[in-house]
Amino acid sequence: MANPSIDRSAQTLECRLVGQGAPLLLLHGIQGTSEAWAPVLPALLARRCVLPNLPGRGLSPRWRADQALSHARYYHLDHYADLVHALVTDLAQRTGSPVALAGWSMGVSVILNLLARHGDAALERLVLVSGTACATPGAVWFRGETPEALEREARERAERLQLKAVADADAVAASWASVRGADLRAAARGIRRPTLVVHGDRDGDCPFEHGRWLADHVPGAAWLPLPGVGHSVMAQAGEALGSSMSAFLGS
Repeated sequence: MANPSIDRSAQTLECRLVGQGAPLLLLHGIQGTSEAWAPVLPALLARRCVLPNLPGRGLSPRWRADQALSHARYYHLDHYADLVHALVTDLAQRTGSPVALAGWSMGVSVILNLLARHGDAALERLVLVSGTACATPGAVWFRGETPEALEREARERAERLQLKAVADADAVAASWASVRGADLRAAARGIRRPTLVVHGDRDGDCPFEHGRWLADHVPGAAWLPLPGVGHSVMAQAGEALGSSMSAFLGS
């Protein structure tokens, strides 16, 4: 059943729209914004690409004390999954076509949580880049225990991953708290849509074994390992990722 409050919230998200064709929704990572996908977009313009900024990123809304959700729940995988589901449903209704859904890093967690909470109705295909179904152990994106330490670490990570724009530090902290506690392996095993899994073998944030696990356990998944590539696949191997996604999506 649709949630009118979530539907309205999804409509307030900043979204970039490029290209023409069947819809493709692209999700950023925990600290980045929709700009993270910029190196890949030239290869995907045969699709109608929709690039939202989740709360706490870009021009999308921030948490306010007068909102129904707590700060922790506002910047939580459950809220993100519900918002993306509302976007997918709206896109499918407006275009009359199922929606392809791609995620990088935390975006993979959002996709898996969407599947766990809402199923795969209105979804066409999935692309899972540099992600994990269960961050613990191994995928440690942040170690800071205080807001100050986390903010400093986030700045250093943004520089290392060559992010052009970054999320608010409080959004990063709360998002990480939900990601590191999530076990979405059952959702991954239950995927019934064609899926492409992409992972760099030099990924220091989400180890290669996490991508390999997804490729092995998502039924029928296509697997694209990228030798010599780290976590920021779009920045480091944008051309290879773009061409592979275009071929997989049929665009």
